[in-house]
Amino acid sequence: MIQAPAATRIFIAAAFLLALPLAAAAQQPSAQRPGSPAGPAPKKDWDIRIGGAAFYQPKYEGSDQYKASALPLLMINYRDLVFLRGTTLGVNAFTAQGVRPGDKLQIGPLVNYRFGRDESDSDDLRGMGDIDGAVELGGFVNYGFGPWSAGLTVLRDVSDSHDGLTAKFSGGHRLPLGPKWMLRSEFFATWADENYNKAFFGVTAAQSARSGLRQYQPDGGFKDAGVTLDLDYRLTEKWSLTGRAGYKRLLGDAADSPLVKDRGTPNQLSTGVFVGYRF
Repeated sequence: MIQAPAATRIFIAAAFLLALPLAAAAQQPSAQRPGSPAGPAPKKDWDIRIGGAAFYQPKYEGSDQYKASALPLLMINYRDLVFLRGTTLGVNAFTAQGVRPGDKLQIGPLVNYRFGRDESDSDDLRGMGDIDGAVELGGFVNYGFGPWSAGLTVLRDVSDSHDGLTAKFSGGHRLPLGPKWMLRSEFFATWADENYNKAFFGVTAAQSARSGLRQYQPDGGFKDAGVTLDLDYRLTEKWSLTGRAGYKRLLGDAADSPLVKDRGTPNQLSTGVFVGYRF
């Protein structure tokens, strides 16, 4: 497995390559013709949000024990072209407007960093060894129509961590609840290949001898389905507060893993609070 410093170098290199369109776009001249009306004030090129989050979630995927953690947050969007959302960097390489105003189709590449798993995270993982953090490459397709959206995200590990591929299907909805409130919901299902499931849910002979768990070799298939609800509140023009609640149900071979079936649970709950400042 690649150790953390090497994985970090891969992530930085891939991020640099994906960010090249940003620099190219910044050098393009304005499309406005000399003498044409000024029109409405242009939107800001940069949308930057920073903040922090507190989470309460399972100790590992499939665990019935929970832990609290805190993380900084960073979200950047440049001209709706290049975006950074947490550990995901992407480019809206293709954008097409729909028939109705506001409808939009976007397609592009992604670089993602997936956090690994340490056997010290839980007593139930003793003898299972560590799974290094993974650098993943892939792409996305997203279509927004009115308050609704539908998307597909595919990611493949390129850092020899789990060596797997995942595909996430999602559907979302936005519901304004007043001038300062917004309720956002997302329904999703995730398919994972055999390599991913073996890394996170399998038990090899050596792991079985060390941990006491029965040997288990999962196949690929849909590993989970769930829903996430976010309630946004705009405190001021710059500050916002978001509360999140989520439920995920592990499925198929993932749910049948001894890490889940014997020591954990397929029912995964999570909650969090986010505070953000927008520049």
